[in-house]
Amino acid sequence: MKAEKFPYVVSRLRPRLLALARQYDADAAEDAVQEAMMRLWRAWEGLPDETSAERLSVRLTKHACIDAFRQRQRMSEAELKDVMMPSTEDALQEREGREALEEAVAALPPAERRVWTLFTEAQMDRGQVSAATGIAVRSVSTMLSAARRHIVETLRKRGML
Repeated sequence: MKAEKFPYVVSRLRPRLLALARQYDADAAEDAVQEAMMRLWRAWEGLPDETSAERLSVRLTKHACIDAFRQRQRMSEAELKDVMMPSTEDALQEREGREALEEAVAALPPAERRVWTLFTEAQMDRGQVSAATGIAVRSVSTMLSAARRHIVETLRKRGML
């Protein structure tokens, strides 16, 4: 088709394409229609008639809307990864904290360390720890409390708390 007809056809199609694009995303409708019009212009010379231009412009608008949606989705996923992925500094601090905790637990007396490990790592309750160790439930509670105090003091001395 002749290039002179392009502005006429676009001015006639634009309101319909905007309405179509707003069904996908009202905020991105203008950009989607503009993108579709640029692509239509590139294909203009090869189109046989206005009906073909109209059909192509509708398809191009839909694709531009879908592309915009996918782009926003990728950006959202990237932002989420940035939030979810700890920075190198955060990872280093986490590792240092974990190592300090392991050292504090290792420094506990053997009976307290065993009770602490069963309670925290094996996720046993006080009664289960008592049954596993043969230590009275009240004594298990006392040992856990002492172990907790010792760990907190050790971590405070190392500046971790």
